[in-house]
Amino acid sequence: MGHENRRQHQNFTLNHGFSYYLNGVDRRKGKYMKYLLKSLVVLLVIIVGNTTAFAQDQAAIGKVTRLQGSATEMRGTTVQALQAGSLIHSGAMVETAPDSRLEIVFVDASQLTMGADARMRMDELVYSASNPDGEGLQAFEVFAGTFRFLSGAVGRNDPASVRISTPVATIGIRGTDLFGGPLEAGMPPGQLHYGFMIISGAIDIQGRQGTVTLDEPNEGTFLPMSGEAAPTEPSIWTQEAIDEAYASIAFQ
Repeated sequence: MGHENRRQHQNFTLNHGFSYYLNGVDRRKGKYMKYLLKSLVVLLVIIVGNTTAFAQDQAAIGKVTRLQGSATEMRGTTVQALQAGSLIHSGAMVETAPDSRLEIVFVDASQLTMGADARMRMDELVYSASNPDGEGLQAFEVFAGTFRFLSGAVGRNDPASVRISTPVATIGIRGTDLFGGPLEAGMPPGQLHYGFMIISGAIDIQGRQGTVTLDEPNEGTFLPMSGEAAPTEPSIWTQEAIDEAYASIAFQ
């Protein structure tokens, strides 16, 4: 009888120990499953977040490389302060504050410098880095301020694919580094006219009343701020006009 009791006690101990072990395994398994589930949720959030960010950045066409003062990018009704490294997006309105300068390098390596109180819309840029010699398209519209534009791959492959609109004229480029914007040089005090100067390459200035071609360094033309006159005959700008143009886009 004693022997039977000892066997029952051993069986109970073994069964109880095994059950305890299984319960421990279940608890550890449950904790592991909870941990795994949490990890999967976190991973899913990261994937969705990155996918969303990537999708949003499909509209990115350039990046801010230099900024003096302050500038903003407006997309729809959202206004974002820019800083060095900020992305610039297709269709966005970009503005600089007083005494500010902004430099943007686009994905085709073209470069835009904006002076103070400038406002421009980045209409579009179609370019594939995987096919750098392929067809592309670049367009932006200038509403206010001075600017300098150096064309990149799109302009090199097909100059006619680059469209720059200003308040007084449109610009046709031919592999170009150019300046444009309101200047005082050559005008009575307090009055402005709109000037274009070629730094290298060549451009066609297509006004409402006529077109001129600039193809010599420092050659320029002027139009009234209303745009209601033909561009002046091309001529090498005075040093005063050249200095004012460069000063308006120079970083301090």
